[in-house]
Amino acid sequence: MTVLVTGAAGYVGGLLVKALREHGGYGDVLAYGRAEADLTVPGALDGVPTAGITHIVHTAAVTKFAVDKETAEAVNIGGTRQVVELAQRCPDLERVVLLSTLYTAGLAVGDIAEEPAGPVLEPRAAGRSDDDPDAVHFANYYEWSKHAAERLVLDSGLPATIARVPTIIADDDTGHVSQYNAVHNTLKLLYYGLLSLMPGLSDIPVSLGTGKFTVDATMALLSAEPGYYHVCPDLEQTPRLGRIVDLMFTAFEQDSSFLRRQILRPLLVDEAAFANLINGLRTLPHGPVLDALESVSPFSAQLFRPKVFTNTRLHKAWPGYQAPDPDALVSQTAEYLVRTRWGRTS
Repeated sequence: MTVLVTGAAGYVGGLLVKALREHGGYGDVLAYGRAEADLTVPGALDGVPTAGITHIVHTAAVTKFAVDKETAEAVNIGGTRQVVELAQRCPDLERVVLLSTLYTAGLAVGDIAEEPAGPVLEPRAAGRSDDDPDAVHFANYYEWSKHAAERLVLDSGLPATIARVPTIIADDDTGHVSQYNAVHNTLKLLYYGLLSLMPGLSDIPVSLGTGKFTVDATMALLSAEPGYYHVCPDLEQTPRLGRIVDLMFTAFEQDSSFLRRQILRPLLVDEAAFANLINGLRTLPHGPVLDALESVSPFSAQLFRPKVFTNTRLHKAWPGYQAPDPDALVSQTAEYLVRTRWGRTS
């Protein structure tokens, strides 16, 4: 067994390579990061020796919600196309695993099954009427590009597994953070009082995960049946937005400097009010409040569209399934962020 991991210099890819090697039961592990193969360059994987490769795990991606179309297309779609072409040249291939996102469901609401979604429409088309009722609309180009990557893998005819993961907020159950993303930035804005209004519904589920949970699930899926898997906690272990805000502020309020600033908890506003607020601020001189709201904006549409991600196939494929306790994870992550001032101090 030989496992090739793309994006090995990235967060999840690096954790996965380390876990595979420490386990010792997965044979040779080939780590490909940007230094070995820049997937935005055509033919970047042409020189990879294919004999003996049994599994490919494609983790390389740009994961920023605010990514522009050109970058998302080059990295997430073009990079996946090159991995598919490599996989098709591997005579011993047993499985190709694509790490995707739960939000390839786009702006759909309700139950989201572990199965392919419909035809893809770009985010700019999200408000229009479309003849195809199954078409998927998106909040941003990150979601759009990962959906397109899924379709590339699905249409390749390869023995493929699509692992859709949630937003990762910590390395493990302790709340330790080594990779910062839009969620951590939003929490920082709340802590410093720069975000008094937030978009979203108080009772909307927000699926959160850890690096360890994601890696453990991915390793289990290497030998599972091909297909789609939601690598996320059950609905009962998925916190609601209002609960997340309450837990975060409870942790913030343990800090004396935060208490001295007397910062109020943010108000949750509806989608139209949030859009009007941003549009109004854009007509004024640029400032920190607009920056704060703009950082939330690319994902804000998802905070008004409740989804329930079924994970029945994940449970079946991963007997060791164990999701983090949501309240403990949110609280300990907030405590870590405050204690280290978002990684600035040890």
